[in-house]
Amino acid sequence: MATKLSPEDKLVTAALAAIEKGGWKALSLTALGRKAKIAPATLYELCPDKRALLQLIGKRIDIAALERAIEPDESIPPRDRAFDAIIGCFESMTPLKPAIGVIHADSKGDPAVIFDVLPATVRSAFWIADSAGLPTTGWQGFLVTRGIGVLLAETMGVWLEDGEDLAKTMAHVDRRLRLIEEWTERLQNIRERQDQDEEAAEID
Repeated sequence: MATKLSPEDKLVTAALAAIEKGGWKALSLTALGRKAKIAPATLYELCPDKRALLQLIGKRIDIAALERAIEPDESIPPRDRAFDAIIGCFESMTPLKPAIGVIHADSKGDPAVIFDVLPATVRSAFWIADSAGLPTTGWQGFLVTRGIGVLLAETMGVWLEDGEDLAKTMAHVDRRLRLIEEWTERLQNIRERQDQDEEAAEID
């Protein structure tokens, strides 16, 4: 017996097919709801605008990545844990690659689409960091999640043109993570020196 899809699953599945066929900019939510046979009230509740639709697509990717994630091993360096989680996210995007490619192409030169994608990217970055056992709160968490978010965004073009082995994607992510690690260490050292200076001033 076939599993009955929820309205959200029906909507996202129909959206991916419509985007791949007709593009992102031309996508009509009203027409999409009719195609997916979703009542207007349910459609509006699930997806009040196209930004919300992007977040639903991102949610599908995040859940797929979390399902394939393993418990983080604290003995493994943070950079390596981040690398595995990020590559796992890109691997989870594979079934959606044609539609993601269309969204990516349509977003070039369009700041509105870029801002629409931003919330979903930040949320994905949070779950990647969390699943890898990395900081997600405080100033360290801010740097980690935003760093991963920027890395996801600027790696997208590499991944879209990469082969099934993801060799180019993995090499790119590894280089960027090393750079992020270097900057994080520098900022941490600056923060520690500031704290030490404040403590010395209080003693004086």
